[in-house]
Amino acid sequence: MKIKSLAASVVAILSLAGVANAATTVNGGSVHFKGEVVNAACAVDAGSTNQTVPLGQVKTTTLATAGNTSSAVGFNIQLNDCDTAVSKQASVAFTGTAVSSTYNTALALQGSASGNASNVGVQILDRTGTALALDGSAFSSTTTLNDGTAVVPFQARYIATGVATAGLANAEATFQVQYQ
Repeated sequence: MKIKSLAASVVAILSLAGVANAATTVNGGSVHFKGEVVNAACAVDAGSTNQTVPLGQVKTTTLATAGNTSSAVGFNIQLNDCDTAVSKQASVAFTGTAVSSTYNTALALQGSASGNASNVGVQILDRTGTALALDGSAFSSTTTLNDGTAVVPFQARYIATGVATAGLANAEATFQVQYQ
C-alpha cells in the first residue's frame, strides 16, 4: 500500500512539475536592421551615420548682428576598412535646406516657427574652416586616407542672419562621401 501511495505521489509531483515548467510565448516587438553594402574605398562607421552634434546654448547677444557666429563645436565622420589601393583621399558634401540664397552655407532651422529661434542658421565647416554650401555638390577639402580607419573632421556653429531671437535652434543635413 505504501508503495502504491508513494508511486501515486511521485506521478502527481512529476505531472505538476511539467505544468509548472510549461513555456509561455508572447509577442515582443520588432528589430529593424539597416545598412548598405558599398563598393567603395571605405565604409562609413555606423556611429557617424546618425549622429547628433550638441551645439549647446548660445546667448542672443552673441548673435545680435547678421554674420556673427557662435563658437564652433567639432565632430567627425569616421570611415572604416579603408583600402588606399582603391582610393587615397576622401571628401564630404552635405545636403540640407539653406536659410536663403544669401546664406547658402547656413542650414535652416527645423520645426514650426513658434518656439524656434529666428534669424539663425547652422554652418558646417571643413577642416580648413571653410563653410560648406548645402547643395550636395560642394565637397569639403580632401582628407588623406590610411589603410584601416580614417577620420574626417568638421565643425558646426550658429550664424546670425539678422538679430537673433531666442528659441530652439535645431537643424539637419545628410552627407555623402566622395573618394578620389
